[in-house]
Amino acid sequence: MTAAVHLEVCGLALRGGGSPRGRQLFSELSFHVQPGERWVILGPNGAGKSSLLAALAGVFAWEAGEVRVQDRPLLEWEPSALADRRAWCPQFWADPFAASVAQTIRLARDRGAWWGLIDVADNDDEVLRVVDRLDLHDLLSADVRTLSGGERQRVALATALLQGAPLLLLDEPASHLDLSHQHLLLRLLQLHADAGGAVVASLHDLNLAWALASHAVLLDGRGGAFAGTAEVVMTPARLAAVFGVAVDLVEVCGQWRFWIGPPRQHDEVPT
Repeated sequence: MTAAVHLEVCGLALRGGGSPRGRQLFSELSFHVQPGERWVILGPNGAGKSSLLAALAGVFAWEAGEVRVQDRPLLEWEPSALADRRAWCPQFWADPFAASVAQTIRLARDRGAWWGLIDVADNDDEVLRVVDRLDLHDLLSADVRTLSGGERQRVALATALLQGAPLLLLDEPASHLDLSHQHLLLRLLQLHADAGGAVVASLHDLNLAWALASHAVLLDGRGGAFAGTAEVVMTPARLAAVFGVAVDLVEVCGQWRFWIGPPRQHDEVPT
């Protein structure tokens, strides 16, 4: 991992599709991601979670505001230098040609080695460590095009981790994962932050988000956005208002978890 990274978002405004004619997703969003922090992005479908992550990665146009990495505007970074500082893992992957899991994850380790047969080196401790942590040993020889959704998601996470960037931008990293691998994911991201990295991840599961987050961004799907510590942002009242369901925080086996009730009637949703 390279040196710790600071990410600043200042007055950011996004429109759907990155187009001036797109609907307003949100505006005036500001927050600062520091080393050791774990940010989650929450909101209903279409609120702009994926667009926000893509904007932070530098691949989605914004309408107003600024994104800065190490106090330098994001758009001034050379792609290769930016890749040393942030790894972006989008929600969907396309695998147009045959490649083994071992070849796919090794490309993240050896950027630029795009052709030829690449195997996981026996002496590459970091590759082997990530393979072990993501439970990928039995899949190394498998063609990525034959994997299940959850298996492909773990391969994508491996490539993000092996890029060696301190800032991880992850779009729905828990999608398709079973319960065991969801908890494995949480542990990996906590370890990454504990080592001085930082995480920004979109999640749909409120309890997974609560278990991971030190901070949160809540997009309401109506043009509003709110950022801060998880305890301040992820309150039952705010979540109920955004998602239109009953939400309560209850203690289960000594831990606090969200209880999600049936949808509210429109006139019952707090404003």
